[in-house]
Amino acid sequence: MANSPSPASSSQFSRSRPSSINDRPHSPADDVPVEVLVEHLLAAKRSLSSMNLVLRANDLATHGRLLHEEAVILSAQTAFLQRGISEQVRILLRIRRGMTRAYDSGKREFKSLLRTLDGANNKLESTLKMLRDTVVESVFRPEGEEPKSLIDFVDEKSVDGVRDALKESVAELQV
Repeated sequence: MANSPSPASSSQFSRSRPSSINDRPHSPADDVPVEVLVEHLLAAKRSLSSMNLVLRANDLATHGRLLHEEAVILSAQTAFLQRGISEQVRILLRIRRGMTRAYDSGKREFKSLLRTLDGANNKLESTLKMLRDTVVESVFRPEGEEPKSLIDFVDEKSVDGVRDALKESVAELQV
């Protein structure tokens, strides 16, 4: 009889366990009406049926995170390109300033060259006038030859051709 429980232990067991539902101690959960429990059950079912919405929200959050990462990458690439473009703009501005300085310097040199050419033309005109005014003495001419000036020994057409070519070149450069 070692295997069978003693009458004291079985009475102890029976005291700790209620013999029926009515013998159970009363709890606040017992006061909840059945309608409230049914409402909770329906709300639980609705929340389970909204699992698709939860999964969709998760997909949207994942997609949003991927788009954010892509936006960060594009932002970094855009900033890199912007710095490169800004550097190119600075280089182009320096080139433009250099070209403007070269243009202004060339313009000044061209004006100086025109003044020099005008001075040379004035000297040429005065030299030609002096040649026209200088008569060759009869001692240097054969007998019976009409009087000549030094300009008769100069090829005026070639002088005029050089002068006209210079004027045309200057006119082309001014345009």
